Amino acid sequence: MNYFKRIISVASIFAITSFAHGAAITTQLEDFTNGGGFFGEVTFEDNGTDTVTISANIAAPINAGLTQGDVLALWFDFANFGALTGSTATFGDENPSGIVNGYFFSENAVSSSLGGNVNLNGGSPTQTNWDFAVLTGTNGSANGFIQTLSFDLTIVGLDQTQFSNQRVGMRVQSIEGGAFDGVGSSKLVGTGTSVTVPEPGTIALLGLGLFGLGVQRRKHQI
Repeated sequence: MNYFKRIISVASIFAITSFAHGAAITTQLEDFTNGGGFFGEVTFEDNGTDTVTISANIAAPINAGLTQGDVLALWFDFANFGALTGSTATFGDENPSGIVNGYFFSENAVSSSLGGNVNLNGGSPTQTNWDFAVLTGTNGSANGFIQTLSFDLTIVGLDQTQFSNQRVGMRVQSIEGGAFDGVGSSKLVGTGTSVTVPEPGTIALLGLGLFGLGVQRRKHQI
């Protein structure tokens, strides 16, 4: 019996550690230039050493009735810029070539304007002085509208905790459909607490871990 309790105790430590480090981080964004009502979602998840998979989504049901819209760019802040050296962006396998068209990487020095209409200008407070920005999408061209995208970002020292509770920006162009007809474009930002979404396996491990802690607690109370 004592052997079993020791196994449960070890599992509890592993479960709690996995819960802290094995869950994706999702940041909710909302338009700040059209009076709100248009939303985006950006998710960050570790994908090997120094690599985070970044996924962005503006499609239904996030924006009900949306028929078209093109994510032109994403802006990010890092929790600890000094821990990062060098940068490389690569494409996610599920997306066509050309989703990522370039990036900017400079502590508190990336502009809210990346050229042309790809910007977060307007609204209050002004959204500028970012750490990183990536150009995406097709600007509503004949190649189609990019409402969901995913790519791998590799920077030495990077993991998903660099995006926890940090600012995220998004520029969307060519918006139509439902309540969004006539909107045209949207500039979004998320500045609130990121939502940590545990994986199913992590939830199971957490449950086992909590059970193990309960067993140990009852043992000391007897």
